[in-house]
Amino acid sequence: MHRLAGRLPDEDLAELDALVTRMHTEVHEEGEIAARTDRGFHRTLHRSLGNELLSELLDTFWSAFHRVRAPGLGTAADGEELARMHARIVEAVRAGDAEAAEAAVHRHFDDIRGRLSPH
Repeated sequence: MHRLAGRLPDEDLAELDALVTRMHTEVHEEGEIAARTDRGFHRTLHRSLGNELLSELLDTFWSAFHRVRAPGLGTAADGEELARMHARIVEAVRAGDAEAAEAAVHRHFDDIRGRLSPH
């Protein structure tokens, strides 16, 4: 994950900012983040690595995740927190802070695991 920090072109960072803004809007208007927005964020985040296999694996994961997740997996407040998690990833990458970027991605995936685990 450390290769993300400091490697994204400015246009990718701008696209990630726009996707985070869209996430907040979707949470307020629809109650949750749209699957296409979430997938778009992760595609943009990883495409500059130039690792086609990683991109395909991540795309497959997000496709499967959004097919199996229950509608309304969380509340609007959960959606806001998810949007903030994505924003923290972008902030760390923009700052070139590899450790913070990796930690933010891990927190995001830990949150996903927690949402999908039976309680």
